[in-house]
Amino acid sequence: MVSPRLIFVHGAAADARLWSPVISKLPPEWDAQAITLTYFGDTEWPDDGSQFGTRLHAQELRHMAAEMGGDVDIVCWSYSVHVGLQALLDAPGLFRSALFYEAALPHYISDEGEQEVFGKDFGSCFGAVGAKLEKEGNEAAVRQLVGQGFGSLPQDRQDMYLSNARMMPLLMGGGEAPAKIGPAELAGIETPTLVAMGGKTRPCFELPSRALARHLPNATLDIVANADHFLPETNAELFAAVVEEWIDGEASEQ
Repeated sequence: MVSPRLIFVHGAAADARLWSPVISKLPPEWDAQAITLTYFGDTEWPDDGSQFGTRLHAQELRHMAAEMGGDVDIVCWSYSVHVGLQALLDAPGLFRSALFYEAALPHYISDEGEQEVFGKDFGSCFGAVGAKLEKEGNEAAVRQLVGQGFGSLPQDRQDMYLSNARMMPLLMGGGEAPAKIGPAELAGIETPTLVAMGGKTRPCFELPSRALARHLPNATLDIVANADHFLPETNAELFAAVVEEWIDGEASEQ
């Protein structure tokens, strides 16, 4: 088996450092790298943040995949699921397969009843983040986003999230609107895909994930028992096992 080339793409209020514990659990001979998208991390912004969004971040993912020689597997979590989908639409030849953990946008949901349930739960989850952002500022919004477990994280992990706090206004509407990727666009993605979700996740992540798996023509849905939205952060070993099983499955089908 040729060693795979993987790119890990972080979610909101995080950067490439997010994935270090997961990558450390993977076979050492694998070429597993993580990307920090523009406006995330500690580096200076190139502008006022108005370009934040799917278009720019998918371009950056495509560029990294090309630099690695193509035939790349991507792992995307939450915010970056939409980014990964756009990259697959733009340049499918660069990617061998994709793992999408817990989608977070309503764009993939076609059922009106599911859209209503999603909207209520999304409003409950991210409305609280928006309220914290408005009243208490960026760092308070990050703490709300991560949830009650924030204070129990190791200090270096807390520092990583807080160092990304300045992007919260962009995430909450300050950048470009997410690209239009609905069922019609998803139907054109032929890349083999694993959509994974936690068995204990909330509706605003469950419903988009299930819809994504339904509408992608070459997708499998994997429900990780006893896991929730923050599995990549809270259990790096288990998430690495999900990644390794997926990669091994891709290799066996070639």
